[in-house]
Amino acid sequence: MKPEDKQVGIDDKLIEETQCARDLLARLYVLTRNARNYERHNEAMLGAARAAHDLLDTLLGTSDTVRFDIVNDCVFYNNIKMRADVTTFGIFKYIIREIKRRGIRALIFDDAAEIEDVLGFAVAFTRFNQACIDPYKEIKRLLEMEGVAGIHVLRLEEEPDQPEEAESSSKVRREAAKRAFFSAFHIVKQTMKGGISKGTVNPRKIKRVMETVVDSVLHDEESMFALTHIRDYDEYTYQHSINVCVLSIAIGSRLGLPKPVLCEIGIGALFHDIGKTKIPISILNKPADLTREEWQCMQRHTKYGVRVLTGLKKLDRAIVRAMVVAFCHHMNMDRSGYPQTARNVKPDVLSRIVRIVDIFDALTSVRCYKMKAFSRDEALEVIREKAGIELDPILAEMVRDVASAIPQSGGGQLVAAGSGEATSGGTVI
Repeated sequence: MKPEDKQVGIDDKLIEETQCARDLLARLYVLTRNARNYERHNEAMLGAARAAHDLLDTLLGTSDTVRFDIVNDCVFYNNIKMRADVTTFGIFKYIIREIKRRGIRALIFDDAAEIEDVLGFAVAFTRFNQACIDPYKEIKRLLEMEGVAGIHVLRLEEEPDQPEEAESSSKVRREAAKRAFFSAFHIVKQTMKGGISKGTVNPRKIKRVMETVVDSVLHDEESMFALTHIRDYDEYTYQHSINVCVLSIAIGSRLGLPKPVLCEIGIGALFHDIGKTKIPISILNKPADLTREEWQCMQRHTKYGVRVLTGLKKLDRAIVRAMVVAFCHHMNMDRSGYPQTARNVKPDVLSRIVRIVDIFDALTSVRCYKMKAFSRDEALEVIREKAGIELDPILAEMVRDVASAIPQSGGGQLVAAGSGEATSGGTVI
């Protein structure tokens, strides 16, 4: 039986407990990394093991066992889904990858676990031979050899083969993903053609569509990613908006953000460029570099985006956050970018997510001034160079993780012909 995703809510004790569990995983991460370079009873190993064991003792004071499950690339602590933040994303990613590589689906600590068990676990984890025939049997053998008694592992079982049922279920998910994707595509197209002023687009409709997109990203990411790889040059602006939406939700999911926040990210991403409806087509579609005056005009699309969204009746939290994203999605961490403000305005996490995905999708797309798209790796290299300066370094790592799951048609392929957008001195905008 798979662990259920429980809502932590406002229970302070439960919040403290899950934070303690998160800290324990961080200590185990440090310990397994140290085991690569130090002997079992080296002071660095002993210090990390003591710290991990202290946290384990605290958790065992509230439960008979401490159990970590890996389900669909998420970590559960005693049936509670753990949310990675920007500081623990890399740790969670490492733990999920390495535990699954060893054929493990769950780690269970009982009250018999001593510091020596924690040390033995780290040593066995590190000595694991990836070339073995049965990873689970190998890690079990190593744990026994190290005398680990209070830490137990459960085998990662594959789902039983049910070809017809599985194929039918997969087809249903693909169709749902397709409907969600093109519903979002339609609503952004409708909005850019004046749907807000005409009253055909409203917050309730936007939220309803976005909930289906979020559900599809969470339940069938593969199909949604495949749809983002469709490149229609003639409808670049709409396609770009929905691509940024899907990939931003995927990053938010990896951050462990709850569904309502994922909807807010999706709405902000979907309408991040809505202000470009107020920019002359001659500037948007100009194949050459923009003049200084044209570039200043183009920069105004961030402010225009806020104005367009204020036209929606009954503004709610999601639309207000979308306004923030529309205004801030070209601001950089080092205060470069635009718009420049009198006060030191720092882009919020939603804007930072959209910023980095915006760059990735733009670079990997054919545009009127760039008839050859960057390959995935070329685009990621551009982002890597900007990470820690203009772009959030943690999110740069996350976009690399998301990008690795997107199908590739081969770097630099020509896609079609039609319209696109412009640059200022070769800068993607």
